Amino acid sequence: MKSFSTPSIAFSVASVDEATGTLSKVIVAQAGKVKSYFEQIDAITLAQIEKLGNEKENGIKARFGHPNMCSSSFGTYIGRFKNFKVEGDKVYGDLHLDEVCKESPSGNLYAYILKMAKNNPDMFGASIAFIPGEPVITDDEYPATRIEDLLATDLVDDPAATNSLFAVDSFSYQATRFLDENPAIAWLIAKKPDTIIEFMLKYFSNNNTMKKELFQRLKNLLNPAPDGANADALKDYNQTVEQLEADYQKQVSALEADYQKQLSALQDQISTLQDQLKAKPTTVEGADPQLKVGPSEETFGKQLLKEMPIHLKDKLKK
Repeated sequence: MKSFSTPSIAFSVASVDEATGTLSKVIVAQAGKVKSYFEQIDAITLAQIEKLGNEKENGIKARFGHPNMCSSSFGTYIGRFKNFKVEGDKVYGDLHLDEVCKESPSGNLYAYILKMAKNNPDMFGASIAFIPGEPVITDDEYPATRIEDLLATDLVDDPAATNSLFAVDSFSYQATRFLDENPAIAWLIAKKPDTIIEFMLKYFSNNNTMKKELFQRLKNLLNPAPDGANADALKDYNQTVEQLEADYQKQVSALEADYQKQLSALQDQISTLQDQLKAKPTTVEGADPQLKVGPSEETFGKQLLKEMPIHLKDKLKK
């Protein structure tokens, strides 16, 4: 049985009776396009909601958030919607809170909802859960939604997202919320489940989000051993996968070791070059006797004659 839920509508209430726990004239649906599943709510849809809501003598159950794979509806019951009425482009209903929700697993939802309705109506909304009929083609962009049965009118959005019934940071919550808000995608996956497998493999093979070994595990998970394989064949299959992963890890380790070795050698070279650049040139003190060049003999003779007494110079001339 397929069921849909409408996007949350900003909470609006005409009056709040704390004594009886009655919230009068709450908006439960309004006309307009529903982009999440590419349909629209028109006047006939609104009339169907009014009719189906009033046909149930005890009213339509109300829950604190839509149940999904993160939580069941048990413990989320808060009361019943009654007196559905179409006015303009909206359907209204009166929410009668049940005393039981004062002791719900999530605490006193009775007091919480009354306080939220009075002080923070913009922080939550209402959404109907229903079994859809065949949509009707219209002159507008989207076909019109038709409703076979009205299942519930729930209070949703921020209160549900922050309540302990849901784990906002879990994959289950995020995936479920996404599929709840985009039932067209959920329909496609249900109709052609292989498409999600193909998409995920292509997506993670074209980016670096997932490590290679994890990607291999994902491939193994999405493409398991053929059906009908006997125990030995399945065992061999698993061993092969494990061996491939082990080999891959060895290759990674070898590459890392080689990289570290090359890096160390480069660092040594850099250190040597830095030491050479810091070194000062050697200074030689004094003169090398072997390299010392005295005055030539000619120069020496001239100097001797210059210093010689005159009478000796005369004798040399004679």
